Amino acid sequence: MKLTALREYHLGSRLGQVRSVPVRFADRPENAVLFVYSSQPNIDPWPELFSFPKDTLKMALFSESGMLLWERDLGPGVIPGVWFTPFISFDLDGDGTDEIWFLNNLNPDLPFSLNARVLERIDPRSGKTTGRWPWPDNTIDDTMSHSYRFYITGGYAQGEPVLVTAQGTYANMYLRGHNANMEKRWETVIGKDDGARASHLCPVLDFNDDGVDELFWGERLISLADGRELFCGDKGRYLGHSDIVLPFVDSKTGRKYIFTAREDYEQEGEPRVITYDEKGERVWTAVDSLGHMHNGWLANIGEDCRKIAMAMRINRQVINNAICDTEPTDFYFDAVTGEALERPLPFQGSQYMPVDFDGDNRHEFCAVTGENAGWVRDVSGNYIAYLGGEQVRSGKLLEHPGEQMMLFYPQEGTVRIWGDPEAKEVPAFTQRYQGPYHHLMQHFMGTGYNHMNSHVSCGM
Repeated sequence: MKLTALREYHLGSRLGQVRSVPVRFADRPENAVLFVYSSQPNIDPWPELFSFPKDTLKMALFSESGMLLWERDLGPGVIPGVWFTPFISFDLDGDGTDEIWFLNNLNPDLPFSLNARVLERIDPRSGKTTGRWPWPDNTIDDTMSHSYRFYITGGYAQGEPVLVTAQGTYANMYLRGHNANMEKRWETVIGKDDGARASHLCPVLDFNDDGVDELFWGERLISLADGRELFCGDKGRYLGHSDIVLPFVDSKTGRKYIFTAREDYEQEGEPRVITYDEKGERVWTAVDSLGHMHNGWLANIGEDCRKIAMAMRINRQVINNAICDTEPTDFYFDAVTGEALERPLPFQGSQYMPVDFDGDNRHEFCAVTGENAGWVRDVSGNYIAYLGGEQVRSGKLLEHPGEQMMLFYPQEGTVRIWGDPEAKEVPAFTQRYQGPYHHLMQHFMGTGYNHMNSHVSCGM
C-alpha cells in the first residue's frame, strides 16, 4: 500500500484547529469542501479547559479540486470552539444544493451572549447570508460548561428533510425539529432526571427501517418525524452522559447494535461500557462501576474481519495547576459477543483511528496522538506510511475506492486528503456504503465530536 495525497487545500494561515464538511451543488459540475478554522486551538466551555481566544474563526469554501471560492471571517463575537459554534451542510429546501447552517453571534463585543446568537443560513454559491433565526436562550441559567453545548444536525422523515437544533448535554436538554420552510415541526424537552444525557457525537440514520431517521441522542433514539422518544437504554438506572455512541451491524447475522462508553454518573455495580440491541435492551456489559470512558471505536481486523470494540478510560491529575491527561487504560472486546480481548493490537489503540484505506474491509490504523502520531500501521504493527498532520475527519471523503483521511498541517496552513491510489473495494466494503448513513454523516462533521470519533469509518 502506497498512500498518496489525493487532494490539497491551502488555507493561507497557521492552523490550530480545522473542521470540514462536503457541500453539494445542484447546478455545478464540481462539488465543494467547507473548512472552518483558526490559528487558535479548540476552546472548550468547561472552565478547566477554557482559554480566551487569540484569533477569530474563519470559513473558506473550496472546489473539491482545490480552488478557493469564497472566505469569511466570523469576527470576535464567535468563539472558536466545537461547542460554541456548530455547523453543517444540509439541503433543507430540496433544491439539490446544500445550504450551510451555523451558529453565529451578531454582537462582536459580547461573545458569551445568548441573546445575540442566531441560526444562520449561507448560500454556498455566493457565500452570502440568506436567513437568520433566533437561537433559544434556554440554557442561560446553567453553569458555563452546561450553557454552551450546542448542536445542529438533520435527517429525513419519509423523504422530507428535517433540520434539528439542540442545546444541552449534561442537564436539561432542548431539541427542535424544523421543516423546509423553517417552521417548527416539533419540540422536545428532556428534563435532567429523565434518563440518559446526550453524547458528544450524534449519529443519524433510519435504525428501525421505518422510513424515518432517528437521532442517537446519547443512549436514546429520537424520531425525526415528531421528536418522540423510541427508547432510552437503561432508563431509570442511568442518568449520565455517554462520550461514545456507535451504531453497527453484525455482517454475519444482519442484527443491529449500539456500542456505548460512559463518562459520568458512576454507580456501584453499574457498567461503564454497554452494547444494546435494536430495541434498546442490554446485550453485553463491561467495566463495572468506575471510570470516565472518554474514547472508543469499532474496527474490522483479521482475515475473518472480526469486529472489535475499543473503549478508553481516561486518567487525569492536576500538574502545574492544570488538569492533565495521563496514561489511559484501553479495553478491547468482540463487538458482538462482548468477549474481552487481550491486546488484539500491538500498539495502544486509543492513540489511533481505524481507516480502511485499501477497501479490503479490514482497517488500517492512523495514529492521531502519542509518540507515533502521523504514522499509519497495519493490524500487525507494521509501519505503512508517515502522513504527519492533525486529524480533521475520515471515511469515504472522495469518489475514490477505499476510505480516506483528512489531515491539517499547522505550520503550512494546508489540509490534505490521503488515500490509496490502488485501492480496490471488496463486496463487503461496498455493502457498508450502500445505505445513506456514511454519506449523510460527512455533512454533520461540524457538530460536536462527530469528526473525531470515527463512527463514519467504523459504524454501520
